[in-house]
Amino acid sequence: MKFKVVKRDNPQDRAKSKFYAAPVYIEEMGIAEFASDISDASTLNRTDIEAVLTAFMRRLPIYLKMGIKIRLGNFGRLKLGISSRGEESADEVAAESITKRRVIFTPSAEMKAEIKKTSFSKFDVTATESASDEGRASA
Repeated sequence: MKFKVVKRDNPQDRAKSKFYAAPVYIEEMGIAEFASDISDASTLNRTDIEAVLTAFMRRLPIYLKMGIKIRLGNFGRLKLGISSRGEESADEVAAESITKRRVIFTPSAEMKAEIKKTSFSKFDVTATESASDEGRASA
């Protein structure tokens, strides 16, 4: 995976900046492309895989709102997380105290081990800028 270098300011002191590695994403894969790729590696057709993925996305919020954690084998677990205001007493804590809802994904040990194998290389920004400059010069 490629990474680029980004400069970020220190929120406490804007005069102090540091440089960090940030991922470079080459594209975003949609559900149809994802289903097609899975189909190429299995005995199922793209349409069936896409239907299963669509049903999964439709049903997932229902289960999460019921308080069910969804374990997806060696992929990981999905659950609903919440944040709330702190109240002065336990009796004051109510549904209205809840301020945020979010889906939490916890990768399995197998997924973490696989991701840990990722190798990184620095994205050559100058090569990209040169290519885009050449494209503008020829236009």
